[in-house]
Amino acid sequence: MKGFIDLVFECNGCFYIIDWKSNYLGARYESYDQPFLIEAMAEHFYFLQYHIYTVALDRYLKTRLPDYDYDKHFGGVFYIFLRGLNSDYDKQYGIYKSRPSIETTATLSQILVASA
Repeated sequence: MKGFIDLVFECNGCFYIIDWKSNYLGARYESYDQPFLIEAMAEHFYFLQYHIYTVALDRYLKTRLPDYDYDKHFGGVFYIFLRGLNSDYDKQYGIYKSRPSIETTATLSQILVASA
């Protein structure tokens, strides 16, 4: 696994992570529907990647926001598979969204810090 957080943005007081992906999953938009995104996320260890990104952003925000609260300030993670985006608003392809639980993030943070 390798990578970098592509973008962190704030909207209405919540911070989000975006990771752009150019993976080719097929020639049709339907190839970028959720079951196929989940398969690609698992195959490329993106689930692990976004949990590590979440820990990093959580730890950063704790140092920057005096009143930081995970439940209030962390909005989630978007993995955007660029080849699957389209203008059909009835069916959204190419976007995987998740918001790791505070418990998972805290536990992973403790494990990573203890092993450093």
